[in-house]
Order: sequence, then structure tokens, then C-alpha cells
Amino acid sequence: MQKSARGVALDILTSFEVPALRAPSVSQIPDDRDRSLVHEIVNGTLRWRRLIDDHLSGFLKRPFSSLTPRVRNALRMGTYEMLVMGIPPYAAVSSTVECFQRRSERGFVNGVLRAVARNLGHVELPSIDTDPGLYASVRYSYPEWMVRRLISMLGVEDALSFLKAGNTPPPLTLRVNTAATTRDGFLEVLRKQGYTAEAGSLDISIKVHKGRRVEDFPGYDQGYFTVQDEGAMLVTFALEPRPGDYVWDMCAAPGGKTTHIAEVLAGNGRVVATDIDDERARMIEGSVRRLRLSNITVFAVDATESQTVRRFLEQRELPTEFDRILLDAPCSGLGTVRRNPDLKWHRRESDIFKMVERQKRLLESAAHFLKPGGTLVYSTCTVTEEENQGVWKWFLETQKDFVPEDPAKSLPLSWKNRRGAGNETRGPGYLYLLPHVHGTDGFFIAKARKMLPGESPAVVSG
Repeated sequence: MQKSARGVALDILTSFEVPALRAPSVSQIPDDRDRSLVHEIVNGTLRWRRLIDDHLSGFLKRPFSSLTPRVRNALRMGTYEMLVMGIPPYAAVSSTVECFQRRSERGFVNGVLRAVARNLGHVELPSIDTDPGLYASVRYSYPEWMVRRLISMLGVEDALSFLKAGNTPPPLTLRVNTAATTRDGFLEVLRKQGYTAEAGSLDISIKVHKGRRVEDFPGYDQGYFTVQDEGAMLVTFALEPRPGDYVWDMCAAPGGKTTHIAEVLAGNGRVVATDIDDERARMIEGSVRRLRLSNITVFAVDATESQTVRRFLEQRELPTEFDRILLDAPCSGLGTVRRNPDLKWHRRESDIFKMVERQKRLLESAAHFLKPGGTLVYSTCTVTEEENQGVWKWFLETQKDFVPEDPAKSLPLSWKNRRGAGNETRGPGYLYLLPHVHGTDGFFIAKARKMLPGESPAVVSG
């Protein structure tokens, strides 16, 4: 028997805590409304988990953590439906109880959720004056370590704005493949088919606020578009690929930036796209095939292993020096919490320091393969100072033949004319994009040029 939408949502929520549990695929749910409901319940429950957990704890006689993962997530799910979605308590309670077969579990879930229903208007919060970090952690439902880092970096007011933006589901943003169609033409096609869509901030972007599965969009099989945040699009603009360039995208999966680079080259030039294993390489190849691009070479390799990379290039009779290199580095991903709310609870502060070591090794490899006069762009989708300014400062100090360049100078006019443009936090050769300022994911984009032999950094403009 097919599970209800709430049953599927509960399975997915539980799988985040029990990795061995194989969660059903939301894309396999045939009904658009059921699929949307599952997305809303799963993402919303994850988004507001800290606030929900604190609220639920007041109705339990034992620690919330002592409950089984399935019961724990059922209580979260039902509370989210009542507290945030505004679903009538009788409907939220009964539909959640129906997810269980055992009488003891049904009775327990029913009792707790009914108690929650009787006290919906009584959510207690810590004092913002006494402890802004604790207040924001509960009110906006983030781990305390993450909140305190943001406050240290941005100040209380900006940090709260960042947290609010991180809890606002973003529209689906499409990058239009202008080799296959036009932005305005494709926008009209979407609207005629009932999609709520508008032109984005870039000449190649469209924002879809309500629609069906991406695979069901018109033009998907024809390669008319790629799903990509505008911040990610700006990374390619910062790289400035030009016709005839030989470009390496070092950590390329799932292929969004690789295919954007190839589209800009328009068949005149070549992109080498790599990632660490065969599965990720296949993801890139799938994107390349769907967009019908032919100027991309894909292979699986650890980009920190310079000798292996060189051997792979030589085996394919490809040059071993590149005009431009993009390192969109593996990172903590904290700039993407608005679309990946589970990151709040899976990411650990210690992960940041592990990422930094790999990022440095990848940059060393990039420096090795970039030809003199070539351009390097280092980007992340996180906002931690260690992974961003810290790594970039280390790179410029250790690689004396690189000079920073302002990535903002390469951004398109359509971006420079929008709200928030020019307000990027900047430093030597880098800028930040922030969701509450720019409406994008949080991004760090840094740029440098490798000097020519005999060139002095004193005469290079940065």
C-alpha cells in the first residue's frame, strides 16, 4: 500500500538521524500537491527544529533525546504543521498518529501533540538582551556555535538578518542556456504553461516561484536551462572565460559551473572538469549530455594529487597548463542553509578545520597547473572566515607569484544595477555575497592572476 505524504515525510526526516534507513525519493511521488506537501513538511521541520524541540520538551516527562528517532520526528512534524503551517490541530494530530501501527506509540504521539495543540500561543524564548546568541539560536532555530560565529563576523543586527534569510525558502533559479533559447522567450513559455516565473537579476536567469518537478519543466530534455543560484552564476562571470581558453574546473560536480563556462566559450575552447570519484564524474557527464555540450572533458581524480592529474591529462593528449582555473572548493556549505536546512544539524564546527586543510592542498595544485598570466578563481558557498579570508590570505602569502584582482570588476552590468550590488564585503581580491543583502546563497569569490616571468607585483593592479 502506498504511504501517505506525511508517512513519506516522516521516513525522510527519520533517515537524517538513521542513515541506514533508506528514505523514499520525493521525485517518485506522482501527485504534485503531495510532493509539495512532503517538501514543505520535511524542509520546514528541519528549518525550525531547535525551536520545535525546545517547545516540545515542555510537554514531556522524559528527555526528548530519549525517544526513538521515528517518534521524535513525528512529534516535530506534527508540531511544525500546527505551529508554523497553521494546519488545524485535529488534522495535524490525527494524520501524524496514522503514521504508527503500535498502540503505545499512537497513544504517546496523540497525547503529546494534543498537549501542544492546547498551548500553541505559548512559545517561550530566551532574553535577547541577556544573551543574543542563545536567543537567536532558539528563535531562528540554528546551532549556537553557528549563531555565535555569525554574530562575531557580522554583528548582531546583520547576523539576525542572515538567520531570517536562511529560514526563507528561496525561489527556484534557472540559468538559461542562451545557445538553445533566449531568456525572455523561455520565460514566456513557462508563463504560458502556468508557472509563476519572473526575470532574474542577471540577463541569463529566471526565478520560478511555483512549479512542478524540474524534470517536467518545458525544455528540460532539450537543455534549455540549468538549476543554479545566481551567486553560483557570478562565480563564472568572475572567472571571465574567453573564446579559445583552456579551463580547469577542479571540483566540478554536479556540473553547474562547468556547463556555464562551456556555454560562455560557445564551442571555442575546452573545459576539463574533474571530481574525486566516478559517481561525481557521472553527475557532471549527465549535465553535459542534457545541455548538449561537446567541449568538455570529464574524469574522476583527486585534484590534490598533481602527478595523477598530469598523467590523466597526458593520456588524453591534453595540455598540462591552463589559462583559467576554477576551484569551487569543498566547504562547510553554511551559505546554503536556506535550501539545505539539514546542514544546520549535520554540520559540526570541527568540520570547518578539516575543510581548510583540503582547500589549501587544492589551491597548491591549482597554482601548479596555472600558466603564467593565467587567472585563478577560488570560491566557496560558506561564510566562515577560516575557509574564506583565512585560506585566501594563506594562499597569497605562500604563492608569491600571484597577485589579487577585484572579482567585482568582472560581474555583469545587470548585476551591478540591482539591489545590494556594491555592498559586497570586500578585501584583497575577494568579495562576499550574503542572502539577506543580495538574495543569493552565501558565497565567497576570490580572484588572482599568476604573474609572468620577470613581472613585478608592484606594477600589477589588484
